[in-house]
Amino acid sequence: MKKKERFFWICSVCVLLAFCTFNVFVNNASAASFTQAFPYMNKFISVFNAIKSDYVDADKLEDKTLINGAIKGMLDAIGDPYTVYLSEKDVKDLQTTTTGTFAGVGMIITEKDGYIGVVSPIEGTPAFRKGMKSGDLLLSVNGETLKGVSVSDAADKLKGASGTSVNIEFLRDEVKYEVELVRAIIDLPTVKYDIINNEIGYLRITQFSGTTDKHVKEALQNFRAKKVKGIIMDLRMNPGGLLSSAISIVDFFQDKGTIVSTKGRRLNEQTVNSASSFNTIIAKDVPVVVLIDSGSASASEIVSGALKDTKRGILVGEKSFGKGSVQSIQFLQDGTDGFKMTTAKYYTPSGVSIHGVGIEPDIAIKEPELTEDEREGLKKIYKDKIIDEFVKLHKNPTDKDIDSFLNEMRNKGYVFTDRMMRRLLKNTLDYENSSAPIYDLEYDIQLQKAIEILTNNSIKYNNKGEYSLLK
Repeated sequence: MKKKERFFWICSVCVLLAFCTFNVFVNNASAASFTQAFPYMNKFISVFNAIKSDYVDADKLEDKTLINGAIKGMLDAIGDPYTVYLSEKDVKDLQTTTTGTFAGVGMIITEKDGYIGVVSPIEGTPAFRKGMKSGDLLLSVNGETLKGVSVSDAADKLKGASGTSVNIEFLRDEVKYEVELVRAIIDLPTVKYDIINNEIGYLRITQFSGTTDKHVKEALQNFRAKKVKGIIMDLRMNPGGLLSSAISIVDFFQDKGTIVSTKGRRLNEQTVNSASSFNTIIAKDVPVVVLIDSGSASASEIVSGALKDTKRGILVGEKSFGKGSVQSIQFLQDGTDGFKMTTAKYYTPSGVSIHGVGIEPDIAIKEPELTEDEREGLKKIYKDKIIDEFVKLHKNPTDKDIDSFLNEMRNKGYVFTDRMMRRLLKNTLDYENSSAPIYDLEYDIQLQKAIEILTNNSIKYNNKGEYSLLK
């Protein structure tokens, strides 16, 4: 046997032995785990048999229903709001919301304190236009309580035919509000971009889907061709999405260094993702400001955390949501149902897990808080639908029309800030006018600060491509 062939044969045997040893180890570990749980499996089987033999209407029960219910209960027992059973309907809904359109109000929701919490409203949707915010706690839908209701069931209550109304009661800052939202087709374009004042590239990312990085690449190539002075990446109210999409987008700005690392129980979940100069689009000397808020979660935090830790970007706004876990979807048997389970946590380049903590901005700019009287006033504004009525009568109101309307409302006893009311009006009118700009230079104080930083050269740059704020 030739030396080359002998060497190949020895390597093949070694690989085969290593593979077999690994499989034995995994199988033994799984067997040990099953053996430990065996007494409890017996308990489960005894309850299942008791139901089938003694329950009064046992003949009406399907085995599949009982087993699926048990699987759901087992996943719920973990106590992780992101680990959930996915029914056949849930799987179809998930495919719809990630690849197409659906009719609803436009909110990303999660379980919170026994009710349903808003992670973020989707930009341009009915919920967004009416001023719903991250952190709002949904109490009821059309008078039906959401206490103890699953996220899936709550989503079903919020969805419906386009054009139909849904009344939502929610809690914000310990004040209850009621608002009517008119369902609409929720389209999911995830990237919008424009150039502000002919010098600053504005990039708005609403979610991270399978095509988001492709559209971001197009936007950045456009900015590069126009030789913009700086870039603002707006990740506010972005609930996240695909990890791979977030990694690709960071890579457009970084030419080296860690982007994100993940740590889980399995070997394939111990990963370190690094940037490559082959994928860089935006040169080091173009400063980047990232806008974040409490609705920026998951993949949004991967992007903002990477750009902050590597000093490639400056963060402006409010502390992010704090979802630093990775979920994988596993299908059961025929693939019609399955479950979503947290399998890893991700870490920013500096090795920090932000799960349950969030990312602090470099410059904190918080939206003005309302007084107690103003909160009560907003509650009455929602209830009486006065903004909807005004917009119906004034498709293109003049400044005089708006001033007159605000004075009339004050005379009727409504309490509100001028800025709050004008911004709610603007959001509603902009939705009616599809040619409206994708940014708000008039009332968006966080965006105004980002523009000020880039315009006044308030960022210091060194030869390593690192940015820091000038005092």
